[in-house]
Amino acid sequence: MTESDDAVALMHLAHQLHRNLERRLQSDFTHPKPPELQTVALWQVRARPGLTVRELADELQLRPNNASALVTAMVTAGLLRREPDERDRRVVRLHTTEQARRRIDQVQELFTGYLLSALERLAPEQRAAVRAALPGLTELSGLLRSDGR
Repeated sequence: MTESDDAVALMHLAHQLHRNLERRLQSDFTHPKPPELQTVALWQVRARPGLTVRELADELQLRPNNASALVTAMVTAGLLRREPDERDRRVVRLHTTEQARRRIDQVQELFTGYLLSALERLAPEQRAAVRAALPGLTELSGLLRSDGR
């Protein structure tokens, strides 16, 4: 196999892992599932409470006006709260609502369960290989996100 073949195989694998997790979630999640971009936005805001819309736009690689529209829809849906910054009232900080936190936890539990179940069915050396690959895959993701160089 060439490096080009490896790159194509990795691209297809990443897509398939994502689709498989999403399909399983659709059948097991008891609430209407928010669109994927909203779910990722919720994870970002949950991980960094007080994020600004601009910071969220940077994290999601969106234009600020698109991030603003996303936030407005999520506030309307009761998933996010906007709170003015204590030091600069012109700045708005984002926080997840209790309802959103419960749903994020449910999605996280389901994803974790799916992956743990699948990992347990791998041979020990395959599990070790997956674990060993995680730092490199994390670095690869960061390189792809930055400037593509």
